[in-house]
Amino acid sequence: MRTLLAIAIGAALVLGYGYYHAATHGWLYVNLFDTSVKPYAGNIRDAEVRLLDGNGNLLAAAQSDQQYGVVRLIHPQAGDCSAAESNASASPAAREEWQKCFQTLSTWLIGWADRVRFADVKFADCDLKRVPVILRESGDDWWLWWVPLPHIGGKPLTYFNVSINIDGANCTAARRLS
Repeated sequence: MRTLLAIAIGAALVLGYGYYHAATHGWLYVNLFDTSVKPYAGNIRDAEVRLLDGNGNLLAAAQSDQQYGVVRLIHPQAGDCSAAESNASASPAAREEWQKCFQTLSTWLIGWADRVRFADVKFADCDLKRVPVILRESGDDWWLWWVPLPHIGGKPLTYFNVSINIDGANCTAARRLS
């Protein structure tokens, strides 16, 4: 009986930790699309993005890169972590630095990411205010985090996806992509 109780308590602790980690750690991906690029929307490069709540309060700043248009959050103290990310494969110390930066970002954004409703976007000669965003939230299978397989497991996160659609040719907010 004690063995069954110990197994039940152990399982509850393992599952509880997975749920806790998913509730306190997240990742935010920002899609910044120019819908005037045909036939498919293109990423907007070298843009400043400010993510806002429903009242227009600043939640976070971000920047899209010049090369691919990847939007990176800028943490108030840690920055955007791009240097740590690009060096992560160089050494164990560099990998640890990236993990530390990722930890900082993932625990910071979980407190506000679900409140993003608008974005201010500035690029080239275009400066748009309060562009509506499309926010999607999803979670990992937190109950499987402990499975020691390469394609399953790992500490679970809550994922947020923010899509911002801009008609770059006319410098206006665009309708949702189909």
